[in-house]
Amino acid sequence: PQTPPSPDAFATRAGAVAQGTFLDGAGRPLAGQELARALSGADYILIGESHPSPCDHAAQAALLRALIDAGTKPAVGLEMADVTRQDVLAAFSAGKLAVADLPRALAWEKTWGFPFSLYAPIFELAAQHGLPVYALNLPAELARRAGAGGIEATTPAEAALLPGEIIPAPERATAKLTAFFAEHAAMMPTSKASPAGAPSKAAAERLRSFLAVQALWDTQMAYAAYAARAGSGRPVLILAGGGHVEYGDGIAARLRRLDRQARILTVMPWRGGAAPEAGEGDIYFYCPLLFQSRLGFSLEMAGPGGPGGSAPPCALVTDVAAGSRAETAGLLPGDAVTAAGGKAVTALADLHMA
Repeated sequence: PQTPPSPDAFATRAGAVAQGTFLDGAGRPLAGQELARALSGADYILIGESHPSPCDHAAQAALLRALIDAGTKPAVGLEMADVTRQDVLAAFSAGKLAVADLPRALAWEKTWGFPFSLYAPIFELAAQHGLPVYALNLPAELARRAGAGGIEATTPAEAALLPGEIIPAPERATAKLTAFFAEHAAMMPTSKASPAGAPSKAAAERLRSFLAVQALWDTQMAYAAYAARAGSGRPVLILAGGGHVEYGDGIAARLRRLDRQARILTVMPWRGGAAPEAGEGDIYFYCPLLFQSRLGFSLEMAGPGGPGGSAPPCALVTDVAAGSRAETAGLLPGDAVTAAGGKAVTALADLHMA
């Protein structure tokens, strides 16, 4: 049974522990042998990330090093590579390609886009310790087409890449994804054929397609991870976006269907502020979420209490680039963004919505 998060324990950690510190479910720091013991015996370890966060990626590499130091040499499964590139990863795992060869061989910039340098430490550890690396994902365009139109929308060669079935999301995940879709749909122009606030047939179809694609992605990655464990005979460390990991509702829920006796651990970033919700993860790592704007400034969320002890959550300006539009506008490090678009900022996502 999971240990319920302790609000008091988490509240004392924000800003008081180093970024990248691992915490157990109750908010107690884990290091060295304690972290190794928490990870021991797991058949699948899923560690969520915000793709552009350097802190998240450093924590992933630290967790992999902890496993290796404890004598566990897992296979590594990546959301970031699709199965059509598995031959490249097999050549890398066999020592035929160096880490420096991978960005071009994997067409990384085109197919993933987030800087390869963030992921390089994982590949370097894999090369040093002989860890097999597996692609988990489908090509993005194929996933969208197959999720929206089914197998009929694919060629026979494409259909061969798809999982045998698409396992639907649990009820809680479906509700969260539907709410997420609705938030974004609210920013789109209202259809002239539908009254304001009423979902059009087109919107309902877009929601159905959106949910189907998300289910296909999670199902595919679970199937590929299951095959990686069977093929390598090793536990599998899965790197994926936090939305595929949180609450065990994404990849993990499908793995429970495919590999019923497996022990599955989820590891999620904690951004500071309020304690995680119960069940969000089994283990956490402390990484305040940073946002780098093209206007030339960086933001970091400060949680409830903030530096003054009672301030509400806000986004703090941590850096302003010289000569940038942000500097011209008068932003300074230490400024607090408390509202945007007339609404309180309690998370960086609020800025996106505004």
